[in-house]
Amino acid sequence: MGGGCTFIRLLADEDKGVALRDAIDALQNGEGASAVFSIAPEKFSMVPGSPFAYWVSDRIRRLFMDLPPFESAGRTIKQGLATADDFRFVRAWWEVDPARTVTGTAETTPDEFRAQTCAGKKWVPFAKGGEYSPYYADVHLVVNWGNDGEELREFPRAYIRNEGCYFRPGLTWPKLPLKRGAFSYIPPGVIFSHGGMMIFAPQDQLWALISLLNTDAYIGLLHLLMPRGVGNTGATLKYEVGYIKSVPIPELPKDMLTQLEDVSKRNWELMRLLQTSDELSYNYIQPAITENKNLNLEDSSEILDKLKLQKLNEMSENATIANEIGFLRYELGPLERTCLCENIGKPLIPDSNSNEGSNGKTDSITAELLSWCTGAIFGRWDVRYATGEREPPELPDPFAPLPACSPGMLQGEDGLPLDPHEIPPDYPLAVDPDGILVDDEGHPDDIIARIRDVLALIWGDRADAIEKEACEILGVKSLRDYFRKPSAGGFWDDHVKRYSKSRRKAPIYWLLQSTRKNYAIWIYYPRMDGDTLYKALRYAKDKLAMEARRLEDLRKEREQSGTGGAAVKKLEKEIDSQEAFVSELNDFVEKLERAANLDLIPEHDDGVVLTIAPLRELVPWNEPKNYWDELIEGKYAWSSIGKQLAEKGLVKV
Repeated sequence: MGGGCTFIRLLADEDKGVALRDAIDALQNGEGASAVFSIAPEKFSMVPGSPFAYWVSDRIRRLFMDLPPFESAGRTIKQGLATADDFRFVRAWWEVDPARTVTGTAETTPDEFRAQTCAGKKWVPFAKGGEYSPYYADVHLVVNWGNDGEELREFPRAYIRNEGCYFRPGLTWPKLPLKRGAFSYIPPGVIFSHGGMMIFAPQDQLWALISLLNTDAYIGLLHLLMPRGVGNTGATLKYEVGYIKSVPIPELPKDMLTQLEDVSKRNWELMRLLQTSDELSYNYIQPAITENKNLNLEDSSEILDKLKLQKLNEMSENATIANEIGFLRYELGPLERTCLCENIGKPLIPDSNSNEGSNGKTDSITAELLSWCTGAIFGRWDVRYATGEREPPELPDPFAPLPACSPGMLQGEDGLPLDPHEIPPDYPLAVDPDGILVDDEGHPDDIIARIRDVLALIWGDRADAIEKEACEILGVKSLRDYFRKPSAGGFWDDHVKRYSKSRRKAPIYWLLQSTRKNYAIWIYYPRMDGDTLYKALRYAKDKLAMEARRLEDLRKEREQSGTGGAAVKKLEKEIDSQEAFVSELNDFVEKLERAANLDLIPEHDDGVVLTIAPLRELVPWNEPKNYWDELIEGKYAWSSIGKQLAEKGLVKV
């Protein structure tokens, strides 16, 4: 073997024992074998870090010597902010007051973004790498950078790196990919994390780089530098800064730069278009299903699937163009391409609705519709885009920073949500002013009646048929059953999953429910203030008083009805049922009164799970109780609610 090392490569073989035996037999017989590689050890040093890249050719290894590394020609890679306590410093963007979120225009400079944080806007979009998302990444987190990071600077464990690069546009990627990572564009006005590292490059290179870095050629070279996981899973892949810096980059002639830019911009736009029907996206306008109002829900869902597939296919075709350019510029022939890229995974275009609450199926799309309807009656979403009274807004310029609100929100000219008293008098839907609705048939603020108002507004005389179909798809007898069911298959469970991302659980439509689920109050978190629980308590007490009067009327009727007979037995059964209901309402009122009498002033900066904690006895969710117990133990002393509880002497010393 001429002093070389011999390697047997079995990653692609299912029965590795048999494959190993065959390879050894071939070696002993002097025969060639595709799984056997012989290489002089000194050749490993051609690749930075001297990894055991034995299965590729010298030609591929020489690329690392013949071409400049990524970090050259004005390109650089930086690690960003490590808060060391994301629960304290990081929120989902929909948890905080949009008026306190940094934003701007394509002309806003990093210094101007920074100045906003010293003028009352403490929340800044925060890139943390996230999930696999080539070309486009929807930033769904914000970080507390108030007064230019004052609180984080005072936090001893926080590590603030490369802050001179904050608020600049660049590229990011997930640090821990599975089989294959992806690179995507981040607009200006964003702070990046230690896990959501950023690439910075001259503006005339940036878009072409997105395409090149997502090609099989670049990913294959990148994977040569790092250890692999067990088998083909890639479970231990880490896209560390050092690896990204070391991958060689070929010179790109102008025509190829233009082609790569075109691929990036088109795929970025297609990915963003898919996000316009994702509630958690900064690009959300309305559920895609409301754009097909002439069809039933199931047929509309099939059409949406086809339209989505068309976009995904176009993206894949564009990515193939970029792939070919990558192979050409690295001068890789067919065998080298296969050898380099055999285990990197195919370039996939992911489902834009990748949050837990959405799976692209008809039942999920129907749940998305009802989620949007709920937001509409609370004044979150602008129904006029669905009715056709307004043309869908143009999406922001790719070079512009993220907006404070998604375009589908009911907002004013300042781009911030409208308060109920600011809603125009000709707005086609009644919006609840106090952010409180009830599960109480016949009540003017009954949530189901209000949902039906939205369905009637969109589908007119077909609204009843749409409602019936929705219930059939969701497997419930009625909309009321769907909204009352707190477990899997009900609205609340779906909502919690939909509004949970990156370990942040942040539902904004809160279900306060009685023990037997016969009565509930729904609270809209963004409109919650110090009076909300007292207002909700009035709803509950009025309901209790009404049902108590009905019980008294039934008892009087029983006194006057004599003894025996079917009518009397029916009346007695009705009294028993009403007594149980009144007892259930009494229990609900007592629990809600306990929470209200704490006199806590909600602070949205605390986030959802701490703000909802005092309602632990009423919300059918484990999180509030868990966080309440920790609050009482003094764990979150930095929070507004933690400080208020301490002042009231409720925190254990």
